[in-house]
Amino acid sequence: MQRIITITLSPAFDIHYYVERFQLGKENYSSKRIVDAGGKGINISRALLAHGMASLSIVAMGENNAAEFKAMLDAERLEYLEFLCPGSIRHNITIHPEDGPETRLMQQGFYLGLTTLWDIEEAITPHLGPGTLVAFSGRVPRGVPMGVLKPFLCTLKKNGALLALDSSGLAIEDLAEIKPWLIKPNEQEVEALFGREIKTDQEVLSAAQELHQLGVENVLISLGERGLVYAGSELRCHLRVPKITPVSTIGAGDSTLAGYMFAYVQGWDKIEILKTAAAFGTAACLTPGTQPPQPEVVARVKAEIEVEL
Repeated sequence: MQRIITITLSPAFDIHYYVERFQLGKENYSSKRIVDAGGKGINISRALLAHGMASLSIVAMGENNAAEFKAMLDAERLEYLEFLCPGSIRHNITIHPEDGPETRLMQQGFYLGLTTLWDIEEAITPHLGPGTLVAFSGRVPRGVPMGVLKPFLCTLKKNGALLALDSSGLAIEDLAEIKPWLIKPNEQEVEALFGREIKTDQEVLSAAQELHQLGVENVLISLGERGLVYAGSELRCHLRVPKITPVSTIGAGDSTLAGYMFAYVQGWDKIEILKTAAAFGTAACLTPGTQPPQPEVVARVKAEIEVEL
């Protein structure tokens, strides 16, 4: 089976408060608090493991609170390699009211020096080989300029990695240079890439095709409740997901990418891969906090997905 590696340079403690009603400028009482070890690559690894598929998670950690973070990863039995940096792993706080949208408060993370990035490159290289799936996800931390990150990513490719990118720090010129195997931006990130409004589903499909023509083999654009758009060499389509009442949308995009990688490793055909990706993402919205999608829910959601070619 192909190896899957996830890279998280900017992890976080995801702290979720559930409130009956959130009022700005008022005292708000929480009925439930959930804390998860998060970060986009970690979320992918957790979603894969929930479906019985192991991966290796490469994680940079602030040394001040790394022990607590590692204890949470150990409790979930994730396989990981940690790389310590001065400072602390950030806290991301999400407020979930019963009668309105989620509100997020996101801290700035630790400073990751170039020496740490080179240590990661040295450590990850022995695990690479032809067809190894590598997901690089999340924000680019302080201390890593794009002029250094791009060679790092290209080195992973040269060592055989199929590179899946889900990072808002990359510009369209960077994608054209790196030519990753897969990208998974959301609608707002696509608008930022092109510097223009993208309003209709047809405009999203056109944008996905433009990104594919830059040399990106597989382009997934997540649209929330409107599903998922895909463009590749042999297929362009829109996957419509069933209507749900979300419990938490945090980590849903990461689960979408996990679903794609999970199905790809299984050797399924493209439509099944895409339906699995969309089902993982939607099912993740039905779990509290940043918990991964559950197999029985994924199967139920997948049966209701419609594919528009």
